[in-house]
Amino acid sequence: MGFNELLEKIFVGFVSGLAVAVCGAYKDAPYEGFNAKTFWRSPLIGAVEAPIIASFFPDASNALLGLSTIATERLTVELWKIQRAKAGVYVPAKFRIGEYGKAHWSQVKQEV
Repeated sequence: MGFNELLEKIFVGFVSGLAVAVCGAYKDAPYEGFNAKTFWRSPLIGAVEAPIIASFFPDASNALLGLSTIATERLTVELWKIQRAKAGVYVPAKFRIGEYGKAHWSQVKQEV
């Protein structure tokens, strides 16, 4: 894979991750608020994963690479969230905030 092709694959991954981030922000921001740190996570992970996927499937089109990057990015992020939740570091927003922005007080731990 040449340098220009590598840049092309990085760009495809970044754009794919950006699509995930924009859709996720549109869906979650009204309830959870907007967080720039988590917004840029998907484009950066996509930019890393796309060249790796392309190295295994060099004949794949950019459209197929983009869709594959979206899938692997979602798997990576969701598995990371599960690991953090199991370790007690992360509480998913649906348990902190609740459905439609109303807290489920029975499930929220109040720390004194």
